[in-house]
Order: sequence, then structure tokens, then C-alpha cells
Amino acid sequence: MEAHGFELGAPLPEAVVAEFEERHEVTLPPAYRLFITELGNDGAGPGVGLCNLSKACPAHCRSPHLARPSTYVPGPRYLDDWEQRYEDPPDPRRIFLPGTLEIAHHGCTLVTRLVVTGPARGRLLNLDCDGSLGPYVVEDPDFLAWYERWLDEALAGYDIGWFGEQLPLQEPELVAALTDDPSPERRSRAGKSLLQLPALGDNAWDVLLDAMTTDADPTVRAELWDLLRWKRHRHPRLLDNAEAIADEVARYARSCTPTGITALNILRRLTFTDVLPELASPDLERRRRAAYQLAWPWGFIERDLPQDLLNEVTSALLGDADALLRSHGVAVVHQFGLTRLRPLLRELHKTETDPWVRHRLGWDPSEQPNPVWDDHLASAAWNATDDPPF
Repeated sequence: MEAHGFELGAPLPEAVVAEFEERHEVTLPPAYRLFITELGNDGAGPGVGLCNLSKACPAHCRSPHLARPSTYVPGPRYLDDWEQRYEDPPDPRRIFLPGTLEIAHHGCTLVTRLVVTGPARGRLLNLDCDGSLGPYVVEDPDFLAWYERWLDEALAGYDIGWFGEQLPLQEPELVAALTDDPSPERRSRAGKSLLQLPALGDNAWDVLLDAMTTDADPTVRAELWDLLRWKRHRHPRLLDNAEAIADEVARYARSCTPTGITALNILRRLTFTDVLPELASPDLERRRRAAYQLAWPWGFIERDLPQDLLNEVTSALLGDADALLRSHGVAVVHQFGLTRLRPLLRELHKTETDPWVRHRLGWDPSEQPNPVWDDHLASAAWNATDDPPF
């Protein structure tokens, strides 16, 4: 039995909701407003249950929070460095995830939020609010559709651990999406959704295995491998020769243009040699992705990177015209304890105007007794367990 006992709390009086809207200078999305005034304000729902409106945006929540539009729109999940791209840096005055209300909490820092203001108004988005899993606007068109799907899937015995991550489709449609959808991210999500079904046909399993080694996108292959190698899904099938398959997918990722560094990171086969050419790419987004992988090197298989070359590429990042690359460059200095570049950080601190870069610079490695890249971090990066995170 869930903690909420599948019972809803009492609905809110119209006057209470109207006062909330006036105070925050917004009108709540119609489907959600109807639910909390007619059915219930909290209780039965995904995760640990629906948030009470008073907790979804507490009284101390600054009044512009909900009126300021959310920038997130339907499509693929936002990239790992989403917070630096779309949010203000940490500050007592910052408005984090503007235009959204917290609707459900799924454990740790995984949440579902409702977009109140912005282009995705009325839609729900999932994210890790304190991690690298960026916002993903779920496919349900509004709150009522989202809630009804949760009820249907809970009753049908689906795996609904972090509800909304799966596509709202049945097995035949999921198989079709996995094989034919033009979006790599949606193909991967279709594979994950298949593994959340109460039962999985032999044909669907065969399609998953085939996509893991034949999909045109190396990241789709790697993500399917990562899903299938775990024993956490309920289906009584095991992935044979997981490491050999990972080696095959890695070879394919390196044969692609550009190199599939995200796939190699998932496979834990990423090397500095893979990242280096991407850092020199004329394409800004490719350089950003490579710099991020270098700044947060959890998928690297090398512990001892060539210091001279690392200093050279990091120095270039610190001097780049792009603020996101400079920010990642600061993170690289911190991660690897690049003491020779500390004078560059001090000079950058004098001239930098970008708020996120200044935030990264606020941690001064010269004041620390040891480099940031200590034994504890090294153990986390290179000796991480293969067990699922939850």
C-alpha cells in the first residue's frame, strides 16, 4: 500500500485558490485548478503523493516566481548542463524553476512540476532538481490526462517508479516508436517504456536486443544496453555478454561523426583521446558537450590524464568567448587540481562578467589544503558500482 493509501485530501475552497492566484499574479491551468477544487488538494498520486498547494509554492515563495515564464518546452530531455543554460546561478535572491509548481516528489531530488506560466503551460515536467537529469516535459497534454494515466498504469501493474518517464503507449505502439521514430531520444524512451510494462512479449524483447546493436544513433544503443544489463526490470531475461556488447557499441560510437562521446560515457569507455578532437570542433555545441564530459568525468576509464595537454586544453576553455565553455573550464581546474592554472583563475575573477562563471570561480582552489581531485572523488568516478542507482 502506498503511503497515501490511494486517498485524496479534501478539495480547496474556491476562495483559497483565488487568493493564491491573486497573490502570485497567475491563473492556475484549468485542469489542475478543477482537480484541486473539485477532487482533492493532495494525497493519492505519483511518487509519495500529490503536493498540497501550500507546499507546492509556499508562502515564502517570492511573488514573481509563478508569473515569470518557464522556458522549457516539449521535446527531448534537456542536456546535463541545463541549469547553467536556463537557470540563474545559486543566490539568495534567485528564482529557481520559475513559472512552475511542485506537484509530486519521487525520492531523492527527483520531482514532477506543473508549468503555470510559459509556452508549456498546463504540462508536467520531470527533472532532478539537484542533478544532471534535466527537465523533460512529459507527453500527457494536461494534469488530468497525466493523473488518469497514473491511475490506469498503477492498476494495471506497470513499473511507475518515476511516473511520466515512460511514453503513454501500449506495446505495439512502443515497438513501432523504437524502430521508426525519427527522434533518437524518443526511440530510447520507447525502449525504457517497454521494460516498464507488466508483461513483455518475445517479439518486443527481440526488437529491444536488435535496436541495442543496430540503431543509427550510438547513444540509443548505449542507453538500451544500460537498461538491459541491469537486473532491476521485472522481466525474467538477462543480457548475455554485456561487456562484449558494450565493446561493440563503443567501436560503433567511435566510428560515427561526430564521435558518440555521450554513448561512450554511458558505456564507461570514454577516453581523453575521444574528447580531445571534439574540443577543437568548429561546432559550438560539440565543444560544449566535450567540455562538459571533461568537467564531470564520471565515464572516463583513465585516471591519470596527460597533465600538459590537459593544462593546454583547459587554458583554451578559460579563454573562450563562450561563457558556458569558460564555466566548464573552471570546473575542469577544480576537478583535476590543475595548480598551474590557478593564476588564470585569479585573472579571470577580475574580468569575468557572466554570473555562472563567477559562481564557479567563487570556490577558490588556492585556499584548499588539497586538490579537489582527491581519493574520494577518484573512487566515485573510476570505481563506481554497476548496480542501478535506485
